[in-house]
Amino acid sequence: MNDHDNQHLDIWRQVEKTPTDAVKPAKVNGQQITAIDTMHMVKLATRIFGPQGIGWGYRIDVDRFDQGAPVLLKETVIGHEQTHTCQLTLWYLWNGERGEVTHFGHTRAVYMTNKGQFITDNEAPKKSVTDAMKKCLSQLGFAADIYTGLFDDMGYRALREAETRLEKAEDFDAELERYRSDYADWLKRECDTLRHKIPHPRSVQIAAETMLQRINDRASVARVDPAKGIAMIHKARDEGIANAQQAREQQKEEATHE
Repeated sequence: MNDHDNQHLDIWRQVEKTPTDAVKPAKVNGQQITAIDTMHMVKLATRIFGPQGIGWGYRIDVDRFDQGAPVLLKETVIGHEQTHTCQLTLWYLWNGERGEVTHFGHTRAVYMTNKGQFITDNEAPKKSVTDAMKKCLSQLGFAADIYTGLFDDMGYRALREAETRLEKAEDFDAELERYRSDYADWLKRECDTLRHKIPHPRSVQIAAETMLQRINDRASVARVDPAKGIAMIHKARDEGIANAQQAREQQKEEATHE
């Protein structure tokens, strides 16, 4: 059974892709990340499950402040940082059944900056709740393309940008026609490459596998069935392998006659 036929992934398939206008770059503990807009996640959960409090919601199981790293001043401990911790259970209704997912959220609440200034974040509890809620939703597939790192792939991100522009286009039909034309051009160009421009059979196979990994997303943006394109790639792959093998045999024959 493939993923498309697996009913256990019904929620996942509806929520795994994230529009680019719902994300922004952010830095957390010195690390650059892709942050997801909270209200986008809430709206998407409401679209799938129903209004919050009726079709889905959460309860806070743990709400506490934990002692963190010591704060030093001239090698003397003058205090400790504090981290807020929230354990949250998200519940939802799906096909008449109730499900639950539990996760944690953490936020630095009291800490010293690199410049030696103490910061007290009064929003820490709210941030921890938001963090835990997003993590719970991610376990159901929400924004899975971000949590699995797909957004770090420039090719994938370009496809999401294209899909976002299409959904917000003033002239949807004209924009869709342009993307379909781009899809057809891409498919023809890549198939020509498989047939004529890769000299080694194994390299043809690898290139075809890469195309097959990308075609579903590209076809989705163009709103076309990928089946025909997949068949074209398989045919071009087989012809490319045959051409590469024939060229290698010809090279061997020429070498023996020299």
